[in-house]
Amino acid sequence: MVEPSLVHGTGVDDLLWLPRAIMPAVLQDISNYTPLGAAVEAIQDSVQTAFPQAAPLLVLAGYTLVFAFLARRFFRWE
Repeated sequence: MVEPSLVHGTGVDDLLWLPRAIMPAVLQDISNYTPLGAAVEAIQDSVQTAFPQAAPLLVLAGYTLVFAFLARRFFRWE
């Protein structure tokens, strides 16, 4: 097991996670179109308001359709 003190401060942990509030606008826009970014945005919207906006839900639905198609096309039980 790697001790947290050995990993922290190397800069590796800074590359893995960056708060959206300090991201440049370009990275914020890109993160809105990733599955995790869309899910976080939808969850935050649902906590703050009654229902999330359509954009993150459409992004998640798009990823679901694409990966369901790819799984159906390429996955075999063999």
